[in-house]
Amino acid sequence: MKTILIVAFLVLLALIFVNRQRVFVRDPLAMVYRNDVKQTSVEVFINYSSDVLMARDSDSGSYWTLLQAWNRTPGTPTVLKCLHWMVCLTDADHATTLPLEWHGKGKHDPRVTMTSAEVSFVDSDGATMQVELR
Repeated sequence: MKTILIVAFLVLLALIFVNRQRVFVRDPLAMVYRNDVKQTSVEVFINYSSDVLMARDSDSGSYWTLLQAWNRTPGTPTVLKCLHWMVCLTDADHATTLPLEWHGKGKHDPRVTMTSAEVSFVDSDGATMQVELR
């Protein structure tokens, strides 16, 4: 039994290593601000490359927003499998996303900045979103 558990653990580690760009792990210490107001109902997930996946599942509105460093375009992932509050898996290393629908006039400019400690962008409503990673 002990050998089976060790082998299963090693297989799990290998799968995570191979899919490290696709696996997003919840960061319970991350803080999200919308127009400088702290958002308590938003969960933050990060992957190996510090790409950010934000999720809110509440009565006042639900959303999933993915921001990847390779294209710096916030969007909604088209395929996402999650273990609630723990981990999510996207469809590919460069996940397929639908761009955020812009509710203002003209072309949406998300003004994305990404570092290993902070991510900020302008959402589809024109609000400034800031994620502090810890």
